[in-house]
Amino acid sequence: MAITLLVMTACGQKETTSSDLIYLNYQETEIQEEAPKLSTVLKDIRYVALDTKDTCLLNRPTNITLTDKYIVMDGGHETECFVFDKKDGKYLRTIGMREDPGPTGYTWATYPLYVVGNEIALKAEWGDKYKFFSLDDGSLLRTVDGKIDGRIWPNSYLYPLNDSIMLQYDENRKGNRKYGLQICTWSGNVLKKFPATNNFEWDKRMEYQIGYPDEILFHRYKGHVYFQEFTSDTIFRLNEQLEGEPVYVVGKGDQIPMPELRNTLEQKEKMKRLIKFEYTMETDRYLLMMGNRWNNQACIYDKQTGKTIRVESEAPIGFTNDLNGFLPFWPIGRGCGSAQNEVWGILSVDEYMEGVEQTGKNPLGIDLQFDDNPVIVIGTLK
Repeated sequence: MAITLLVMTACGQKETTSSDLIYLNYQETEIQEEAPKLSTVLKDIRYVALDTKDTCLLNRPTNITLTDKYIVMDGGHETECFVFDKKDGKYLRTIGMREDPGPTGYTWATYPLYVVGNEIALKAEWGDKYKFFSLDDGSLLRTVDGKIDGRIWPNSYLYPLNDSIMLQYDENRKGNRKYGLQICTWSGNVLKKFPATNNFEWDKRMEYQIGYPDEILFHRYKGHVYFQEFTSDTIFRLNEQLEGEPVYVVGKGDQIPMPELRNTLEQKEKMKRLIKFEYTMETDRYLLMMGNRWNNQACIYDKQTGKTIRVESEAPIGFTNDLNGFLPFWPIGRGCGSAQNEVWGILSVDEYMEGVEQTGKNPLGIDLQFDDNPVIVIGTLK
């Protein structure tokens, strides 16, 4: 008799048999120091040095997307949203004005960036509006009311599904949020809520809260959105009925992070022994999961062989670069629209120049300076 896994949603139960699930058995796999060859994932790889001007200086942004023409990135809380040419990295324009109360002002970008065609949506916290801008000229196109049931939803993440509905997630820092993930329309209609898996009893004696970044991971693959809360061992796929279907069971065993860690000051030490991923991406061959800031680890599930590879290393993890012999590369995200077959990563100036010294190769053919912008690595999936 098949074992049945019951997944609760706000509207009832979603029943899935164990035979439908893919078990990665991550904790049981043998650790290795190198990932497979890059040529098993990509057809080619290239490097784009982003233009360095006072108007577009960046820190180390990770909220980036690729379109057919552009590299679009949220420069962080202290900078703006920028658009660069994807071919040569030339700075093209700034989108909106962060923390400005005027017509083109906004507070923060969606995570990940919501870009469709030549439009990007940015959020203005005051008045609770979403503002759509043109990537081609930076002009304001329209605004959409962002209030949820007449109130402002305290979003940690906004993951747009299309131009009418979005996933919203609020990090559960005090442990008492019954529903962490919900689906709503851009105009504010809540369609569905998912019970939070990371509730806990908060110790009020703590002088401050210890928060987890990236409490939920999202990725897109073949038109579907997948999500996983950090305290869950299961990756769900959102189906056409807006239900969460379990697809992958990671198999972290007793190394799943516990939300109660917020009640201890030794969080960093404990996290070194736990497994928490911060980036998830899927290709036709692989499911890729990159580890957290305290553990340099990765999970690679090979769909062709049905095997899971567990990589841990003191050096930055990446697929062995047999394409051009430069630094190993780990793709962080995929492009959108016609660029969805492209993946990207990012290298700081220090990382790039250290790579030149280590490998004796310089794909850009130039020496970068300390105050230059980072380098975007772009690969084309097989």
